[in-house]
Amino acid sequence: FAELQTDIGEMTNDLCHSGVPFHDYRIFCMKILFPNATDEEKYMMLHHVELPVNASRLNNIHQGLRLLGQLLYNKTFLLLLIQALEADKIRFRLFDRLTFASIISILLQDKLEYFTEILKILLADLIDKQLQQDRNNSKILLRSNESVAEKMLTNWFAFLLYHYIRDHAGSPLYILFQSVKQQIHKGPVDFVTSESRYSLSEDKLIRQHVDYNSLTILVSELDSKPVPVKVLSCDTITQVKEKILDTFYKGIPYSKRPNVDDFELGIVFCIKILFKTLFKKYVR
Repeated sequence: FAELQTDIGEMTNDLCHSGVPFHDYRIFCMKILFPNATDEEKYMMLHHVELPVNASRLNNIHQGLRLLGQLLYNKTFLLLLIQALEADKIRFRLFDRLTFASIISILLQDKLEYFTEILKILLADLIDKQLQQDRNNSKILLRSNESVAEKMLTNWFAFLLYHYIRDHAGSPLYILFQSVKQQIHKGPVDFVTSESRYSLSEDKLIRQHVDYNSLTILVSELDSKPVPVKVLSCDTITQVKEKILDTFYKGIPYSKRPNVDDFELGIVFCIKILFKTLFKKYVR
């Protein structure tokens, strides 16, 4: 327990210097609204990309977008549009429903009161339909995230919770995650099955006895000063690489870290260390 407390204290001190690697609001929303977006689609969403449009059509496009915006803020039109699309179960598939819900959420996020009002009506209709179809399965409502209303609810929570997560809840959750991860990796972890000696789940415990020793290796990147990294004698090469990355890139978002396959490990034989060892052994 004392060792764990020390590790948490060191981790908290590191976070005071580097900070928790939060995504900014745009990237956070993009990952919630469009979790399966391709790299090209992500680039288009995060950068102001002007599409090639003829000047003669530009005014018509702007006028059409203004008229569409007026229609979307017409409650009757928007509700009828969503109901009509969801009624077409064949052509309006799951992917289309989720994408449409996210696009509508983006367009309505500047007017959250109106967004909330629309969402309450859609959820009320969804609950009524579920109760009419099967009252026994009412407990699983909102778990499937298969309707426009369910996806809009997820997006609504994301819009409202971002600042609370960043300012209050995010740091304790991040410290908890890192502490649990650190504690689990103090013992053997099966690289293939992810079973571990210090697993929180009994289903993922390593049943057989594994002999291992704790090691501290000195790792240097090019000509930089060596940094101590704690590993286990039973770790795979990939697991050692992951622990090296965790040490070298503290506070750096995982999306900005190099991949474990991007670098190789090598043994550097230090003449100075060898000389000191021999001197201590043979000279009194």
